[in-house]
Amino acid sequence: MGPVQHRALNRSKRASFLKKDKQGVASTVGTIMALMVFIAFMALITNSYVPAWMMDNERSHMNQVIDQFGQLKNNVDSMTLQQGGSGDYSINMFAPVKLGSEGVPLFATATVGLLSYVPQGTSTSGVNVRFTDPVSGALINSTGGGRADLYVPNRYYVPQWICYENGAIILKQDDGQSIKAKPNLDISKVGGNINVDFTEIDLIGASQSVTGSDAVGFSLDLVYVDSQKYTWGAGSSGTLQLTITTVYGAAWHQYLKDYLSEKKLVGDGVDYDLSPSDSPSASTDRVTTITLTLYKVTEVNYNRAQMEMKMLTT
Repeated sequence: MGPVQHRALNRSKRASFLKKDKQGVASTVGTIMALMVFIAFMALITNSYVPAWMMDNERSHMNQVIDQFGQLKNNVDSMTLQQGGSGDYSINMFAPVKLGSEGVPLFATATVGLLSYVPQGTSTSGVNVRFTDPVSGALINSTGGGRADLYVPNRYYVPQWICYENGAIILKQDDGQSIKAKPNLDISKVGGNINVDFTEIDLIGASQSVTGSDAVGFSLDLVYVDSQKYTWGAGSSGTLQLTITTVYGAAWHQYLKDYLSEKKLVGDGVDYDLSPSDSPSASTDRVTTITLTLYKVTEVNYNRAQMEMKMLTT
């Protein structure tokens, strides 16, 4: 009886141990399966949901910035026009700019942008107007310009630059450049002669730059406005030269080429010359000089405004 009971007891113990082992394996497998489901869920979020969310955030931000730069241009134009009618230099306005897009909580950080203010007198942004006064014979040779631009190195949407320069708004990305809002330049051909109306916007003050994703703003102060009209007598005309120095050469060159064609002006020295003849590369950051020479000019309305922009970061 003793040995039989011992064997039965051993079999009972082994069955109990096997039962516990099976329970332990099932628990382990369940934990692993739960982890695999969690990892798959996280992979779905990080590989699909987060990129789509961030792309939408960055796209919406760039559209917002274009609108804000449009408001900046509108403020400058309105202040210049209002001063011309009232003579009041006490006008002050504010233009906000959102530097970067929002992130995704826990999964993606905010996209950071770089806002730069480059006043006149620098080597990378400028405009020069040159012609001879038809009455006094004196040389009119005015240089100004300047720009404010935002660079956003988007990680999910296309990296872009938005710029306000010489009264125009420019959009740049790696595959091209274009002018989204036109400068204050009007050229018309009347009876074979050329009339020019141009408002030069000179940005003055100190260079500034700031990075981040929050909103900052520009305080706009109109310092000076001058308006002059030059008219050539019957049977006479002059030559006007407009030179633009910029890092957005492709945008300016294409705009001027299309605009002059739209106005039915003939190139190759007939009504104008545009130099360089070929458009600069759209992907380069190199400083480009573009010169437009207009012939048979009989009237010039030349307005010049000096605008001080101060970046408010706090």
